[in-house]
Amino acid sequence: MKKLLFFAAAIGLLAFAVSSQFLSYASKGERRFDVLNRPSKEIVVGVCWPSSANEDGMVQGLQLALDEINSRNMAGGYQIRLVIRDDAFDSEKSKRIAFEFASTTDMSAVIGYYDDAPAIKASAIFEASRLLHIFVGANSTAMTAYGFQYVVRTILSNDKIGRSLAQMSIDRGYRKIAVIWEEDAYGADLAYQYRVALDNLNAELVYLWSYPRERADFRLAVNELRGINADVIFFAGIEPWAGDFLLAANRVGLKTPIITAASDTPEMRKRSGAGLEGAMYFETYNVNSPSPENQAFVGKFRNRYGKIPDEWAAQGYDALHILAMAAKFTGSRNPLDLSYAIRYMNAWEGANGRYKFDSTGEMDDKPIFLSQVQGGKFVIIQESALQSKPVPRLSH
Repeated sequence: MKKLLFFAAAIGLLAFAVSSQFLSYASKGERRFDVLNRPSKEIVVGVCWPSSANEDGMVQGLQLALDEINSRNMAGGYQIRLVIRDDAFDSEKSKRIAFEFASTTDMSAVIGYYDDAPAIKASAIFEASRLLHIFVGANSTAMTAYGFQYVVRTILSNDKIGRSLAQMSIDRGYRKIAVIWEEDAYGADLAYQYRVALDNLNAELVYLWSYPRERADFRLAVNELRGINADVIFFAGIEPWAGDFLLAANRVGLKTPIITAASDTPEMRKRSGAGLEGAMYFETYNVNSPSPENQAFVGKFRNRYGKIPDEWAAQGYDALHILAMAAKFTGSRNPLDLSYAIRYMNAWEGANGRYKFDSTGEMDDKPIFLSQVQGGKFVIIQESALQSKPVPRLSH
């Protein structure tokens, strides 16, 4: 399945590359390099995120980092300006935002794209128009496999997440596993990576079922699962559809433990109702991490916004700091300079742990955290082991 998905995505990108539209964006890329090589004290950064749908801390984390960077001259004499857009989980809006950013020739980088399918499409547009794309939410394994020069990812890819989740499932004593996934770039890829990892861990797949986002109806699946002898159900799909599944499972009295691949959002809580209690989900951020960098970030975020930060606040905060470090190191706002500076930077410790990248723009392994809803509160119950050797820790 993965090979077919990768082939289809590659064909789509190839078709784009030979289209007249690609040639149009290639000319915008030439114009971008001309504009950005002129003297300026400003770096323009686009942000695309479903803020109204998620109601998370991404924009707040970015704003906190922006004010720190600009007030403390942390970008090497440049002032960063954010251009923030909300795609609201709307594919047409995502596309229009990508076109807008690609056509903004004084823009150096884009941070964002939560949903994998729009992120993949945007990456082709940004590559053609020579615009650095920093993925902070999309996890599809194939994103850094095309040889693109203008892609960096500051969140774990699905192959790493899948391996960690598979091992954590086995460590919890789950041997008979049911897998449900959304038929999209994120869900299908994560389910595949999870299943591949289970192949080497003496586990048995006892139930497989997929659903399209536009026609998600879980009544059949939850009733079938009542008769399946499974130790755990792994649900590879994003919110709020994961919430619909948890609610449907609760309504039929399904008692099998459930691990979801969704985030804790207000819409997720509302849609899942009583089904949220006891459910497990994974995060890539531990707000209670004792690291000095995280504790400082949590304190600053709480003082400013009156609440603790979530995973996306930390992701946005760290991504903008990484971009600022690249600008300071290179003394440039050229997207290619910034891309290679990030890919080859020394390991750096941020609010959300250690960041070290390879030559493709992919990040090294980091721990993930399995949480469970207990009495309405999300409690971390397990942390994954690192699958790659850490390098010495460096501070700011």
